[in-house]
Amino acid sequence: MSHHGKGPYKLEVRALTLELEGDRILDGVEMGIQEGESFCILGGSGAGKSMLLRTVVRLHEPSSGEILLDGRAVSDLAPSDLRRRVNLVQQSPAMLDGTVEDNLMFGLDLTGVPPGEAKVRAAEALTVAALDPSFIDRRADKLSEGERQRVAIARAHALRPEVLLLDEPTAALDPRRTHEVERAILDLKKASTLTLVIVTHDIEQARRLGDRTILLRRGRVVAEGDSSTLLEDLDPGERARYMGELEQWHGEVKEGDACE
Repeated sequence: MSHHGKGPYKLEVRALTLELEGDRILDGVEMGIQEGESFCILGGSGAGKSMLLRTVVRLHEPSSGEILLDGRAVSDLAPSDLRRRVNLVQQSPAMLDGTVEDNLMFGLDLTGVPPGEAKVRAAEALTVAALDPSFIDRRADKLSEGERQRVAIARAHALRPEVLLLDEPTAALDPRRTHEVERAILDLKKASTLTLVIVTHDIEQARRLGDRTILLRRGRVVAEGDSSTLLEDLDPGERARYMGELEQWHGEVKEGDACE
């Protein structure tokens, strides 16, 4: 694929395959992502997008191929180290009981950040996630879906990961909330050298958030390019297939797809 030879990459995936229960979910995926880049993974239902993110943080072990962080195989890192450096925000993030502050502090305590610094980081992370400082005292179970998504982004950001993986960060949201979460993601991008990897089924979202985008179909990368022109650059057959899969995606119950 075209990206090889442009390194060194912050995160690189080489010839990655994943088989689960006899199904090939990922089939020779290649991608190279530079530090500070915002990289989108686009695809319809069952493309394997979420599985790709989960495999990067070793929630699944690949059947073959390798994943490199700063040129080093992630299989050489302790999973806890890897997940501190590469943080995954899942599609419907779980919140702990208690306040937003409890949610932000939990991971910081766990990783041994001193309480004083943790408080500063938590407050800072809220700002970056486009949430008002007063949010810190809100009860997590009283948050809207969009607020929870932003708290999850803040929680991940507070841990100072090097790479943040966002899985369909606005899938369950209406347009206004989508805009708020996207703004938070763009602010995050401006505020740090964080490398972002965003899974989405929405080409317009990839255009708004991504520097580069790959299109994944049935576990294979079928196109790669500049986010703003990717769809125009697709051959008409591939574009029609993607549009068809999108229709199907909108018609399905979101949780119902094991390969998502």
